[in-house]
Amino acid sequence: MSALLDSTTRTNDTRSGSRAPAQPALTPDLAKRLLLVAFRPTVVVLTLISAIILVTLVTANSDLTGTAGAIAATWLGVHQVGPTIGSTAIGVLPLLPTFGLLWMVVRGCSAAIEPLTSRREIGWIVGAAVGGPFVVTVVCLAIIKDASAVISLQSPNTLAAFAWVVSLHLGAAALGVATARWRYLVVSAQVPSWVIAGTTAGLHAIRRLLVCAAVVTVVSLLASLSTMLELLHTSDGFVGGLGMGLLSMAYLPNVVVGVGAVVVGATANIGVASIGLFGVVGGPVPGLPVLAAVPTGTAQPWWPALLVVPVYVAVQLGRECAAANTDRTAAAQAALAGGLGVGVVFGLLAFAAGGELGTFGHVGAQAFAAGAAVAGWLALLGSASAFIFGRNGTAAAARKSRGEDEVRVVAEPVAIDAEIVEDDPQLAVESGEAAAHNDSDIVEAEVVEAVDVEVDAADAEVAEVGDADVVDAEVVDLPETAPGTAD
Repeated sequence: MSALLDSTTRTNDTRSGSRAPAQPALTPDLAKRLLLVAFRPTVVVLTLISAIILVTLVTANSDLTGTAGAIAATWLGVHQVGPTIGSTAIGVLPLLPTFGLLWMVVRGCSAAIEPLTSRREIGWIVGAAVGGPFVVTVVCLAIIKDASAVISLQSPNTLAAFAWVVSLHLGAAALGVATARWRYLVVSAQVPSWVIAGTTAGLHAIRRLLVCAAVVTVVSLLASLSTMLELLHTSDGFVGGLGMGLLSMAYLPNVVVGVGAVVVGATANIGVASIGLFGVVGGPVPGLPVLAAVPTGTAQPWWPALLVVPVYVAVQLGRECAAANTDRTAAAQAALAGGLGVGVVFGLLAFAAGGELGTFGHVGAQAFAAGAAVAGWLALLGSASAFIFGRNGTAAAARKSRGEDEVRVVAEPVAIDAEIVEDDPQLAVESGEAAAHNDSDIVEAEVVEAVDVEVDAADAEVAEVGDADVVDAEVVDLPETAPGTAD
């Protein structure tokens, strides 16, 4: 507690008109965190890429000519920037390495944000998370341009490379910041409770949909186990089979997204071949073992039964929204917003999972159709189920009309804009906003007059959220509340 009080930017002297000396703009600790955020995921990924490429070239008895170009091209491939080898463009890239890199960025940004981190420092952290990979991308593009004179590797579109790298790392950094500061963001932005419920239920819905798609994928692979083993055995010895197995694992998320599109009623394409619940069009399929899950015969009569997957996910979405809201209308709004959000996210996943693959043509699900199908199932059926399972809001409206539910605060931490005075046990609560949870509803109240609250230092815990402070304290002596203040 003393360390926290010593670190505050306002002191007793600020009340008398003088300000404490400004802290250094860049401390050694912050510089260390910025360097870790900027380059730790990059170093880990480049190290793994270099090791895999070197082992591959050595086991294939190949010379090391063009190794730097292959490493640079693979770095861009991890960011979904497809290389062009000779005249063959590879636009379908594995999602597993991309997810691993983004997970490291999210965790790094979230860990770099401490309780007393200011908004300016958060901006520096986000800038470092984007700036480090951007610099590495510039170097990789230059290496690929030089290597193109030695090996059959063409330089990718520069703007597309920068756009993919910046957008992926910026999105991951923003997710890391939101993970660390989501409570403060919700309170400061005054987000309605039904939006929070819809977002939470939507995250659960996308997870359920992908898990169900993964289960269907595994069952399909087991049903085609002989074909998968045959594809592994046709590789060049043990090393070739191991490489094809690892490559199949890297492409497994792509296949799961394609299967997810199929189970919601959309169609997945592999060039001229297409797979849907109601029909299959045959065609050549790449010899990747994980693609053994692709059916080669006609559609089975029981395949439409897989539509139970989106029905189950939508009903669960509606039930969660109904449980988190005290009114049917709010629950339906939450389910509608959550379903539309899941549709947008799934459409983006389908876009990233597919692409052009040389002479095969487009491989993967149609992003717009897949996203629209998911949004239709979850938004419409989810909102209907939320309205059915929702609670009647008549009693709540009656209590609100009588003024009984204006402000009800239970035993939950309250986020307030507060000033902590150094070596002063008093908390001067300035004009601000207070928020507390009451039966999943966020109740907001405006503090219109300053009050002095005496707290027991032994029972108080203070943690900063952004520029505000979350105070969880036992109130020992509470003066008479001014009119309009929050009890």
